[in-house]
Amino acid sequence: MWYRFSKVKWIWDVVDGIEYSYAYVKADSEKAAITKCNESPIPNRRYSNRGLDQIDEVYTIPMEEMNKVVY
Repeated sequence: MWYRFSKVKWIWDVVDGIEYSYAYVKADSEKAAITKCNESPIPNRRYSNRGLDQIDEVYTIPMEEMNKVVY
């Protein structure tokens, strides 16, 4: 299953060089997807359960967003 991590884009994201507000992760469970996302240096994103981050199950990823996949 693919999981899409999304969050509100903040002004300090722009300062930190983060150009997008979500990433895609393929994992067997939501918990595994969170671990994979948080351990990856690629998206410069960390999942937080403080209420601003969302996790959605998705079935396909648009071709133009393949650069947001965390492997």
